[in-house]
Amino acid sequence: MMLCPRCNLRETEASLCSVCMLKIQFHKPEQEWVTDDEIMNHHVMQKIKRGCNECGSHSFAYEAGVKEENELKWFIILVNCGACNKAYEEIMEVRVLNEPIKYEESE
Repeated sequence: MMLCPRCNLRETEASLCSVCMLKIQFHKPEQEWVTDDEIMNHHVMQKIKRGCNECGSHSFAYEAGVKEENELKWFIILVNCGACNKAYEEIMEVRVLNEPIKYEESE
């Protein structure tokens, strides 16, 4: 298995993961690589599946964004959980600006 060469987010045995294949087939994106919105949506959905870090609740308020600093792009989510009244910040991913996506074989 390897990571998808387009998004570098999902493992695949084929040339592209199923999400990227559908995106390209039906939406015909202008750019070859994954967008910040696609990366953000992927990580937000993963966070909702995992739930709150403190209590595990899947029902919480969040604000997500991208911050560019020192040649790095930080994908960050701010979580405010009403179930446990905890608020925290979580770094979802860090990427190097303008670096092509490289994929490697997974172990």
